[in-house]
Amino acid sequence: MKKTTRTIFKTSLATSLAVVATGSAGVMAAGAPYTFVGSDTITEVVKDSITGCVHDGTCAAGQLTYSNTGSGAAENALLATIPTQRIAPMSRNFKSGVLTAHSGWAPAQKNIIGLDAAVIVERTTGGTGYRRAANIAAALDPDQVNFPHHAAVDTLLGLLLGGKGGLGDTASCSAPERLAAYDQLLTMTPGTTQITHFYRRDDRSGTADTMKEKLRIQRFCNGRSPGVTGVADDNMATGNDDSDPIRRVCPNSDSTLNPTPCTLYPATTRCTHELQGDACTQGLVVSLSQSDPGQADITTSIAYRISHDQSAQTLGFGGREASRRFGNSAASINTISPSDPGVRGDVYLLSRRLFVNFSDQVVGFGRTPARTADDIAQETAEEALYSWITDPDVGGRGLVDPILVAHGFLPCIGNGGEPSGSNNLCSKQIPPPAAETTPKQCIPPGVNGNGTDICCADPTVLSTSGTPCAAFPCAAANAACLGTGQGNCCNAGTTGCTDQGDGTSACN
Repeated sequence: MKKTTRTIFKTSLATSLAVVATGSAGVMAAGAPYTFVGSDTITEVVKDSITGCVHDGTCAAGQLTYSNTGSGAAENALLATIPTQRIAPMSRNFKSGVLTAHSGWAPAQKNIIGLDAAVIVERTTGGTGYRRAANIAAALDPDQVNFPHHAAVDTLLGLLLGGKGGLGDTASCSAPERLAAYDQLLTMTPGTTQITHFYRRDDRSGTADTMKEKLRIQRFCNGRSPGVTGVADDNMATGNDDSDPIRRVCPNSDSTLNPTPCTLYPATTRCTHELQGDACTQGLVVSLSQSDPGQADITTSIAYRISHDQSAQTLGFGGREASRRFGNSAASINTISPSDPGVRGDVYLLSRRLFVNFSDQVVGFGRTPARTADDIAQETAEEALYSWITDPDVGGRGLVDPILVAHGFLPCIGNGGEPSGSNNLCSKQIPPPAAETTPKQCIPPGVNGNGTDICCADPTVLSTSGTPCAAFPCAAANAACLGTGQGNCCNAGTTGCTDQGDGTSACN
């Protein structure tokens, strides 16, 4: 029966492609290969699946290419006024608001292709400095009904990445509680005097969404990171904010690292990359939107940057792959490591499912006067790949599982069958993620775009809630700061930081 079903499918596909090739008006659809976007984490899995689908004869050669711009990019492509793709490789579920508006998009078990975990990546071998495989405590949220297996607000990681309350604004990110969390994490670093940068994925990333959801963070301390805004990913041209009030020296670039934004703080003026010192600095939390030279994706770029820092002063988060590259490892959380049993059993806090999701809205829907031949050709090609990945009568787990294993991910179960068992994350109920409560950030009209950036110093500008934006990024005298020197302070009018004699320091 399986062979018969596959033969029928291939015949249907070939017929569809033949029809689409000429189009209703006899014009050939010349747009192939068609690009679809999705998760950076599973880049190689998707690319190898395209190759396998073509080799198996289910997919036609030369029809599809994959762009790893993030799970959010895939979600947005499906939500576009004129949808640009039908399938969505994602390292998270659709967001709750999307599922409310499109209940038919809710994934079934077949959409879960495997398992992974977000991890805190640290360097553990070689160089003049190293980190031991740390254990980071993250108390669970007391409301385990509405937030099952989520951390409480204001755990060490939540404070470090999102500030007090996970709000991500300047006051929350310069709060003494956040600096205490920083000091606590620093004690886990033998022989290291500071943590210079904590690299993260940008806001299109499912990994970033996993961290926000699981750690109860509304916004990261560096601010908005929309990723690419032009024709290509570029850290310096994306509009990513550098708003973290903990300031650091701008890192030197070399041939293996693409530059990241440094700003004249507390103003938001971009600095030339070579400028360093107290005036021109970079925040502790830094977003990456661009893969570094020689790295296949941003996950491995973060891994390389952490390993590249021989003083072991650099941290970051990514998928498990980042902790297995270049002599890195992953920190345990609540004494549980992101091992295979910890992830499959959903006992490691940041365990997650990997999806290939599907929309009930076709490519080019709403285009006038009608969908094009290219729209139909792309949709046909994507449906063929989707069937090969998820349909056991076409391909399914028996063909996709070896690809997952080859790239360090966990198949749902080892024998290619359907996931089952109470201790298997693949087979647990798929609840929608918690509703996002992050308010839209704002800027004065006409500055840097369309009013979606972080609040600036003009308190007359209203946020979407109707309240004035808080002054940015200055804080009052006596606000918490880190270290000494003007570059560590939070207020343009301050002259430096003074030790308060109680283990803290404050702006003069």
